[in-house]
Amino acid sequence: MNRKDIEKNSICLVRGRFGKPDLNRVETEGHAFMVKDVRRRNFFLRWTLGLWLIDKEWKIYSRLKGLKGIPQPVERIDRFAFAMEYIPGKAVGRSEALSASFFLELERVLGEVHSRGVVHMDLRHKGNILVSDKGEPFLIDFNSSFSFRENGILRRFLFPLFQWVDVGGLLKLKERASPNLMAPGELDFLKRFNKLRKLWIFN
Repeated sequence: MNRKDIEKNSICLVRGRFGKPDLNRVETEGHAFMVKDVRRRNFFLRWTLGLWLIDKEWKIYSRLKGLKGIPQPVERIDRFAFAMEYIPGKAVGRSEALSASFFLELERVLGEVHSRGVVHMDLRHKGNILVSDKGEPFLIDFNSSFSFRENGILRRFLFPLFQWVDVGGLLKLKERASPNLMAPGELDFLKRFNKLRKLWIFN
């Protein structure tokens, strides 16, 4: 895939704001892909924030390669764009009831992501959790995510805190979508999380 393929065969699904990438559905050779691209940002944002975000997210998707429940990286098109697996499905709806098996699988996916030293950091945004056409959960949009080296000092001190933020975001979704599935321990966790979240600078 190259820049010419994007220009000829793409449909823009989401127009990125500020330095964030556009999301384009690209069809080529009978296959559909999702392409994240910052080429249309202005010169300054394209070469600063946009370039950094694309590079960071590509490295994170590459680190998560092979995990079920994560769109698979396909190709780095150029310094401003990359292609990944297109997952047919929809974002979790505001009032959509979700099954216990869905949340069990979502917890598994998040645990696998954490096992590779990656935190999502934006699970409170329901649009970042996709329900595939088969009813399976997918975590998408790692634009706000961080990855940590296995033996780095930041992984030792910051990683547990960021994991806690991810779990809180997942439980917030569970409480909103299927409150009857919440266990007492999860309710206690979320109560503490909501109190401490007021101190979180990224609210």
